[in-house]
Amino acid sequence: MRSFLKGRKLWRYITGDITLPQKVTDETDKKYVDRLEDWDRKNHQIITWFRNTSIPSIHLQFGRYETAKEVWDLLAAKYTTSDLSSQYQLWEELHTLKQERGESITSFYAKMEAIWDQLALSEPTFNDTADIGKYIEYRDKMRLIQFLMALTDDFEPCRASLLHQSPLPTLDRALSRLLFDETRLGLLKPQRDTTVAAAINKFPSSKRGQKYCRHCNKYEHALYECNLIECHKCKQKGHIAPNCTSLPQRSDKWKTQSKPNQSSKPVVVAATANEDTSVHPSIGNLETLLRQMISSSSTSTTLSTIPGSTDGTTSWDRP
Repeated sequence: MRSFLKGRKLWRYITGDITLPQKVTDETDKKYVDRLEDWDRKNHQIITWFRNTSIPSIHLQFGRYETAKEVWDLLAAKYTTSDLSSQYQLWEELHTLKQERGESITSFYAKMEAIWDQLALSEPTFNDTADIGKYIEYRDKMRLIQFLMALTDDFEPCRASLLHQSPLPTLDRALSRLLFDETRLGLLKPQRDTTVAAAINKFPSSKRGQKYCRHCNKYEHALYECNLIECHKCKQKGHIAPNCTSLPQRSDKWKTQSKPNQSSKPVVVAATANEDTSVHPSIGNLETLLRQMISSSSTSTTLSTIPGSTDGTTSWDRP
């Protein structure tokens, strides 16, 4: 918020350098009113920003204050983390913070930087510029050590290389080197691996292999057996459309019918068998039948299929 207000040239309203304007000698009323309205507009604009960036339990306390400086002093007195208990909590959180497997360097650095910024509010102030420079150099060195200590063992070669450099690299240069090694080693886990692992662990190991209903999300029965599912055909519960009893049943008549090209053959065979077993023609009848066949045939092929002798007698005439 400090940087936000300084960027809009409103920070002096917070420090108290710009106060409620007073009417000066020989100043017209119109000019004084314009200056007063301009100050009041900017003052309440700052209070509105404070209100919009805080939770209700905090900004409800702003009602009894008229200036942005008073609101700022209230926030600084109540919520500045300069007391020892707050510092202890932040240092403990910083000490236990460790990078997780698959967590990016950028994401982990953002977590640690947020704690550093809160601890910076309780840092001592220096009047000498040289002292300020020395303290910032020491603080950045400690932050680099804290950050390297919290990284996973995958960065051990890079960590050893950075710590053995003389002079010790700045935090920004070390961060750039770590980002390069992260890309080179391919340490970031793809999002797909996380999704697949979550899908695999969706079902407990003790329930795997059992029936699972996707409709009611319960075990011991399948979807088509669920008592809560509704058939979109008959609108009744307890079954799905393929198992619906209200649909017309398919006839099994087609199973007993034979194909045309297959039905003729058994009939012929049966007829031939019946004729062979039930009819016993005499020799005379056979000769008459044979002569009729010969006289009706007009091809030599038919004649060649009829067995006989060269003297015109039939097989039945020969001894």
